[in-house]
Amino acid sequence: MLLVASSALGLWAVALITRLPPLPNCDRISVFSADSERLYCARQSAVSGAEQDLVAGIQLISAWDETHPLYQDSQEVANRWSKGLLKLAQQRMQKGHIDRATQLLGYIPPRAEIYAEAQVASERWLQEWAKGEEISAVVIEAVGNQNWSGARKQLRDIKRLTSDYWLKDRHRYLGQHIQREEDARRTLIKAQTLASDGQMESLAEALTLIRQIEVQSHAWPEAKPLLTDWADVLLTYGLQKWEQDDLAGAIAIIQKVPADLATKSEAQDLVQFAHAQRLAAFQQDWEPTYGDVLNLMDAIQAVQDIGRESPFYQDAQAKLELWTKQLSDLQQLYGATLMAHLNQKASLKLAIEQAQIITTDRPQRQQAQTLISHWSKEIQRIEDRPALVRAQQLADSGDKASLQAAIVEARKIQQGRALRIDAQTKIAQWSKQIQVLEDQPLYSKALDLASKGKLRDAITEARKIQKGRALYSQAQDSIKNWTNRIQIAEDRPILDEAEELAYQGRLSDAIALAARIASGRALYREARNAISIWDAERAYIQSLQQPIDDDYYEEDGHYDHE
Repeated sequence: MLLVASSALGLWAVALITRLPPLPNCDRISVFSADSERLYCARQSAVSGAEQDLVAGIQLISAWDETHPLYQDSQEVANRWSKGLLKLAQQRMQKGHIDRATQLLGYIPPRAEIYAEAQVASERWLQEWAKGEEISAVVIEAVGNQNWSGARKQLRDIKRLTSDYWLKDRHRYLGQHIQREEDARRTLIKAQTLASDGQMESLAEALTLIRQIEVQSHAWPEAKPLLTDWADVLLTYGLQKWEQDDLAGAIAIIQKVPADLATKSEAQDLVQFAHAQRLAAFQQDWEPTYGDVLNLMDAIQAVQDIGRESPFYQDAQAKLELWTKQLSDLQQLYGATLMAHLNQKASLKLAIEQAQIITTDRPQRQQAQTLISHWSKEIQRIEDRPALVRAQQLADSGDKASLQAAIVEARKIQQGRALRIDAQTKIAQWSKQIQVLEDQPLYSKALDLASKGKLRDAITEARKIQKGRALYSQAQDSIKNWTNRIQIAEDRPILDEAEELAYQGRLSDAIALAARIASGRALYREARNAISIWDAERAYIQSLQQPIDDDYYEEDGHYDHE
């Protein structure tokens, strides 16, 4: 009976569950859907926190008044979504999107708890924006009037605002705007000053300067016609130089003129020729680079574009012949350089063979010889480095025999070889180490004697270290120190006795005694200082003991009755 009752209850529960309404399909929700379904889907969407989802949810429930059956249920989400919108609006405002920020605040319904706060925020932001725009306009006007200090003074007013947009972004932009305009104006004035002295070099420098002025600056409308005028003057002068058969002078001037400023065909050809010359002016005393090859190819292409009718055609053809030879040599040397970079003896030899193909009459002969010399030394380094490594390994043992063997090994590197200097440096270092090993017992014995107070014996022992030996300088310093100690021990009693005599008032005796300390002795300077003081004291005492002259007496001793 109990089993039957339980089964019936289970069947009833299953039937009840199967009769519950299904959850709404939010993908198919529409304005015709039930409000409960729309509210459910709005809640699901608003979980993302996205602007459009929060706005859509608020717009849905904003139309419901207190009579709506879902009004109370929607109040909690209205408050939550409104707070989300306020936060998003603040983020928009801080980034400078004031219109969108105030628009988002406008979606917050009056029924929301933060409605009043949102209205106050909207008003405050709009007022701040109006103030910020006003300050910006004043700053920009001051910049237009070239009143840089006034513009910066007005810019400081932005710091009174509160949003990051004005305090950071807009303040930085306006500060850069002031600096950019001031720099542009100064550049223009400097360029005009240079151009006014009438020298072509100054005019070329002025042209380079004025091209640095930004097109967006207020100074550009004034700079642009000057740029064209000065370029025309330089181009005309360059053509005059060429007509005077001074091609080098013409190119030196024309190279300072941008190609886009040449208008006449002759000027364009000369500018192109000058540009080609600049490309071809690569370094010729070291390894060629891929960039050198490309630049020379571009230079060749540039002169090839100069037509037969151009007055520069013959000069261009002469350069074309030279640069074609240079290009061939460069390509040869560049390939050799790539092989040499493998840094193997065989590859270096092959690189040298490739460079030797460039004969004495070729334009890159000097560069080829420089590379051959360098690569030959690299081969020598590869050949001799094992000997130097073996020598170092022997020397690392540190004993005299090993050091002597290391020197013998290093001397195998002959004079004139690339590692000869390195080998000689090592030999000198190891020779000093041997000297230290040989002389250290003498020096140690001297130090031991000195520590026992036997200073004269220590000096005798240290003097056995010959001049030029590694420890000679150190030994001499010790000898000087010990000698000073001996002299001080000998002379201190004399100086102390002299000071006692001076204390007793026997200054002459004190001076005579202290004078016995000879020049060059350790206490000589101290003695001389004391003598100087005592001598001054003695002179002072003697001056007090001299008879006082009496103005009342004549030289004959009678009174003066007059």
